[in-house]
Amino acid sequence: MQLLLGAALMLAANALPTEPLTAVTTPMGSYQTMVDGEVAGSNTLWVRQLLNEAGLDADFVIYPWARAYQLARTEPNVLIYAMARLPERESQFHWIGPIANFELAVLVKTEQQAALKQQLLQGGRMSLAVPRDHAAVPLLKAMPEAGQLDLFFTATTDEAFQLLVHKRVDAVVENPALLTELLEPYQLPGDTLQLLWLLPVSGAAAYLAASKTTDPHLVERLQQAWQRLYGVSQPMPRERPE
Repeated sequence: MQLLLGAALMLAANALPTEPLTAVTTPMGSYQTMVDGEVAGSNTLWVRQLLNEAGLDADFVIYPWARAYQLARTEPNVLIYAMARLPERESQFHWIGPIANFELAVLVKTEQQAALKQQLLQGGRMSLAVPRDHAAVPLLKAMPEAGQLDLFFTATTDEAFQLLVHKRVDAVVENPALLTELLEPYQLPGDTLQLLWLLPVSGAAAYLAASKTTDPHLVERLQQAWQRLYGVSQPMPRERPE
């Protein structure tokens, strides 16, 4: 009887959650995208491999970043990727492990770069579009020039780019490495935009995280799987976080 009870307890400890895990993300070029109706991309493939290593499964869904972020903050058993690990977010999530390094920069139209620099030096203002709850928001607010920035919040990065392309704002925040890909829908070359500032978070890691109310046993299984697959010494690709 004791052997049967012990076996039952072990099975219960390794069982899947009664409510399935949901993995949420946002469109991010070839890293996180939709292919034939399924969430795909290199980051998504890596997360699927991690889940497989942990003996878990998840439903993958792409949302605008603000929606994905809100779900991961408020719902149990939600995974989110690829997210910058900022002090403001530290206590709001379980952090599974980094999956990529990233850069973020304030980008402006090439023909306006010199004029905007001079405008800011003279105490003028600059309008900037950025998705809600984006990693760049607290960084921008902490900059010496914060008082000169008029922030316009959007639901997605694409919406921010539309505002810039149609001259509704002066700047956006993005990974400079993704410029060509992001400008392709507008049939604009990659040199259409130039870097104005590189934000201080650049070179940090973007993470896979879990909502705070996720079962701690599942979090531990995922963290252990991350250690087995990646480990702290493994190099990571460079991409864009949110």
